Amino acid sequence: MDATSPVRYFLVGLRNQGATTCSSAVSSMLLLACCFSASFAFAADTITGTVRNQTTARPATGDDVVLLRLTEGMQEEARTKTDVQGAFFLKVSATNARHVVRVLHQGVNYDQTVTGDVPLEIKVFDAVPRISGLNGNIGIVRMESDGNVLKVAEMYAITNASTPPVTQSGPHNFEIFLPEKAAFDSVEAKGPEGIWTNVPPVALPGQPGRYTVNFPLRPGDTLFKFAYHLPHQAATTFHLKLAYPIKSFAVMHPPSMSFKALHPSAFMSPGVTNGLQVEQAVTKTFVSQVPAFEISGIGMVQPRTSATQTTPPLAAAGPANTAGGGAVDHGVNATPAPPGQSANEGWVVLAAIFAILATGMFAYWRRRRKLVPTAQVKSVKDAGNPQPLLVALKEELFQLETDRMRGCISVEEYTATKQALGHTLQRAMKKGKP
Repeated sequence: MDATSPVRYFLVGLRNQGATTCSSAVSSMLLLACCFSASFAFAADTITGTVRNQTTARPATGDDVVLLRLTEGMQEEARTKTDVQGAFFLKVSATNARHVVRVLHQGVNYDQTVTGDVPLEIKVFDAVPRISGLNGNIGIVRMESDGNVLKVAEMYAITNASTPPVTQSGPHNFEIFLPEKAAFDSVEAKGPEGIWTNVPPVALPGQPGRYTVNFPLRPGDTLFKFAYHLPHQAATTFHLKLAYPIKSFAVMHPPSMSFKALHPSAFMSPGVTNGLQVEQAVTKTFVSQVPAFEISGIGMVQPRTSATQTTPPLAAAGPANTAGGGAVDHGVNATPAPPGQSANEGWVVLAAIFAILATGMFAYWRRRRKLVPTAQVKSVKDAGNPQPLLVALKEELFQLETDRMRGCISVEEYTATKQALGHTLQRAMKKGKP
């Protein structure tokens, strides 16, 4: 029996009893990980559905509805408009192809995967130029170097919790700040329940290294991932600037590379996760930039063939089979990201999320442990060390998401297990409370 088996059996038991939903912070991180798994299905002869404006709670009338065929990119196959009830009807020509239905509402695209002949229910939102209070739940930076080039990939999850729900749409929805001498490799974005999309960064005149991305921020979590490279140096200092406040931040790098925080106690190092050293920022909520740090040495990220080669084509980029906003940018130059590119990095992001989650629980437990009088330390130790449980939970999380990506678990089992896992995490964190 492997290390995670007791946890899995425990989770099943909780599921049978009816598990509660996890806390908002854990849910957001799990949501960041869940965004990497989806599936496609073949279309029927006809596609019907309705479009509802969630901002006004009324049918969306007169919106353009486009049927896109996913073969060698996206090709328009049919087009119509919603009627006064928000309903639409599309005729399918290529029934053996994968399809996405796109609704254009106030200049923003909302995509949904076609699954069999089930009528679609697509949600759209009114567009506004700016939403106050936007922030990010998590930021992840991955670094590697071959001795000639230092490669960096940054990823952020930005949450739109507007009430009533609206979409922020404009040319400055997200900003990127590149270090000096850095050059872009790719820029991708992904909205709630959507697909990874290549989006072109636009340089701001007179502001070197500063770029904007025209990608709508729909209600829910929108992911932004951009990769760049710069010349390798003996040591490179980073002053990473943020487009929105970020609540949790971590840097990941091969263990052969050296990481140095330029401010005392700004980062903690919980250890190595899936071959990468994790550097967790201690301070919560960074408004404009993260604490400066220095990276040096040589090390390359090792590919995870078990998590990438077994992933079906477009699985990491496909929208989930649920109603809601899509993630294809409304910009003219936006194109779907190559499936392999996002899939190859999926395990890295999952590893970072789970490492951050486990680190937060460990930090909480450690703070609580420091409050225990010395005379009680022995009894606390005798009561059991939570580390084996935390490690098992982290492995269970990773295995659960891997099974989802590979299609080895049903939607029902995945949902129930995730809920049970949230209940377990809540219990683990409550153990430290007086």
